[in-house]
Amino acid sequence: MNERPTVKGIAVAFVLGCLLTVLAAEGILRIAMPHWREFYSGWFVRNIRVPDYGAVPTGRPGFDGYFSQNNGDFRVRIRINDFGLRNPDPVDKADGRIWFIGDSMAFGWGVKQTEMYSSVAGRLLGVPTYNIASPGTNVCGYQALLARMPEGAKPRAVVIGLILENDIGDYDCRAAAEKDVQIGDMTENVADPKIFLTQNTALYNFFAVSLKRVSFINKSLIALGLIKRPHAYARQTSEVRMTVSVERTAAELEAIRNMLPTGIPFAVLIAPARFEIRDDDPFFRKLRQEMVAALAKRNIPALDPINEFLSAGFKPSHFTHDGHWSPLGHKIAGRTAAEWLHRQGNGG
Repeated sequence: MNERPTVKGIAVAFVLGCLLTVLAAEGILRIAMPHWREFYSGWFVRNIRVPDYGAVPTGRPGFDGYFSQNNGDFRVRIRINDFGLRNPDPVDKADGRIWFIGDSMAFGWGVKQTEMYSSVAGRLLGVPTYNIASPGTNVCGYQALLARMPEGAKPRAVVIGLILENDIGDYDCRAAAEKDVQIGDMTENVADPKIFLTQNTALYNFFAVSLKRVSFINKSLIALGLIKRPHAYARQTSEVRMTVSVERTAAELEAIRNMLPTGIPFAVLIAPARFEIRDDDPFFRKLRQEMVAALAKRNIPALDPINEFLSAGFKPSHFTHDGHWSPLGHKIAGRTAAEWLHRQGNGG
């Protein structure tokens, strides 16, 4: 009874105390912050394989919940239908509608379903649209998304959303599909500690949310390289590979048009790069111009809303930290698409 605690005993007691404190904090936060699971996109996105087209991400059928950006940019309800698409209507209603195909931007990342540019265009035209978009995919994935639509369902027109920042590449979609290469995998690596903690612990999400919203701490974390700077400059292709990448991208977009019955109006809505809108960046300006020209050679209309985005300004049209469009950005894109679709005989 008179023996003094050993160093080992003190260490064990300290570790056990810390562990119990963490577990208690985790339990309390799960009750006090019931929305802690909303910061993980993997809850509503999965990977599937489409025969002859390889892997592609789609929504998880039947998901109905909220998705939040942990720095406070948005909190939005996501509802996925039984076919894995963000539509209020089942897939058997897609026939005869205007189809919008794309990645997270077309999916409406961070905005309400009614604010997605496909929904905006439909309201302006007074005609029904159908959204066939999924976060994390690319031009090869767009082919897969189209290919998996029910046999017999045909659109009255198709608009492809093309993101200059991450959709331009040296594609060979057929070769990738033959190798069963996963295209645009949104199923994040659960071995990544950050992903694991985001998915499984309320405590981590509490601190991530709290720290990111304190300006001084947020700037310090950026300086230490622990989190990324908002809207950090990045390129998907290089100056040297630009022309080749553009031509291969345009060829795969033409392949999408060739998947459709002859005569269906088809256009590509180009999302101008943040860095051209914000900084008048010459690389992305040239990339956009080359993409428009490459599509024109293939008689594919390019819908280019750059002037409207420049007029609106970068900050109002994009989220503060997230790289996606705000509701205003979707309004601009929706108007651009609606104007072209109206010229094709859609709407009153």
